[in-house]
Amino acid sequence: MNLHISEHYIRHCKRHVYLLLVIVLTMLSIDLSYAENKVVLIAAKGSGIESISNRDIRRVFLGLKSADSEIVNRPVINLNNKEIYEEFLKNIMHMTEGAYKRKLVKRIFRNGSEEIKEVEMLNELNAHLTNNVGDISFVENTVFDKMTDIEVIKVLW
Repeated sequence: MNLHISEHYIRHCKRHVYLLLVIVLTMLSIDLSYAENKVVLIAAKGSGIESISNRDIRRVFLGLKSADSEIVNRPVINLNNKEIYEEFLKNIMHMTEGAYKRKLVKRIFRNGSEEIKEVEMLNELNAHLTNNVGDISFVENTVFDKMTDIEVIKVLW
């Protein structure tokens, strides 16, 4: 059986292979620096927080008691980087921003709980954590290097 493949068909296949190759290379060339950056849970040096589970981090950021509640005081939401905040909500809280806010509002109205502090400036976050030993927050590891008297409790992702 002799197969005869036309030149037109071969050119057509080559175009598809080239297109596929361009798509794959484009996908690989996407800025991976964001993916390489880690997000860490932080507290003031000397906080005494040595480890905490993701479950307990979630409970603390919902305003609930955790197994480490005698060491961990309060959470502080870092709004300095909206993408990191949304990833924190997705990866740790397993919620969207809207669902998280609704949960917090319910807790405040039902139990009279305190609002969770939110900060937008890194220097404000740094000052708050050093003045409130035992409070926790999250930052990108590249930003952590610019903070003083703060320690990493856990790499979140």
